[in-house]
Amino acid sequence: MCRVSPQSPMDNTLLGREVWGVAERNIVPRELLLTMQLNGGLVHGAFLPDERLVGFCFAFAGVREGRLRLCSHQLGVVPRFRGDGIGIALKQAQKRDAMRLGYDLISWTFDPLEARNAYINLHRLGCVARLYDRDHYGAMEDELNRGVPSDRFEAEWWLQATRPGNIDTDVPLALAIGSDGGPERRAVALSGATAAMIQIPSDFQAVKRDDPELARRWRSQSRAVFEAALDAGLIAVDFLRQGAYVMAPDQARPGR
Repeated sequence: MCRVSPQSPMDNTLLGREVWGVAERNIVPRELLLTMQLNGGLVHGAFLPDERLVGFCFAFAGVREGRLRLCSHQLGVVPRFRGDGIGIALKQAQKRDAMRLGYDLISWTFDPLEARNAYINLHRLGCVARLYDRDHYGAMEDELNRGVPSDRFEAEWWLQATRPGNIDTDVPLALAIGSDGGPERRAVALSGATAAMIQIPSDFQAVKRDDPELARRWRSQSRAVFEAALDAGLIAVDFLRQGAYVMAPDQARPGR
């Protein structure tokens, strides 16, 4: 894996279509990637020995509430190379170069019902998520996102923060997978709770293909539980391989 240099800007058009099946309007032009690189952003690519691009990510500089952050917008790996650690390697390269440029926070959005992404972001990388945005992008027509509202969690990756120790996972389930495969809300008092878990399907894309109405139920029911947990002062601090978020009390934001 290597970082793409400004002297050889990367053309991610074919990779974008293979990863997302995206419409032309969602392809990021190579000229824009180059401009980001030259102005505080970062572009990374993963290449095979024959120089074929099989993964990439890019991010641009942003400011919110007076704090500089790196806004990571896309990360994609072609399907047959997923599970080989390429996505993690790309993020670690992004972190290394972000710290070199003086950033202490990288943020990006992800679908709360995509278990693989939740596991990588929260468990492998150590992000937290304290912001849930309904229908963040509006209607989306690419193959991965069409058919349900584009709700998003925002992952916060605090680059200088020390990861907490073992997190108690012996906590009640506020949302579970029912016997029919649908969302089943449990009678859990979130207000004042020390922690709670929210279970989601292991493969939301399969749910959407097999039963679009069930997918929409998962979106609406999980949205309600996530928002209730956040309103109660709990944030997403981990994601278990068993397919459940761990929601725990929010701590002081690093750097504040």
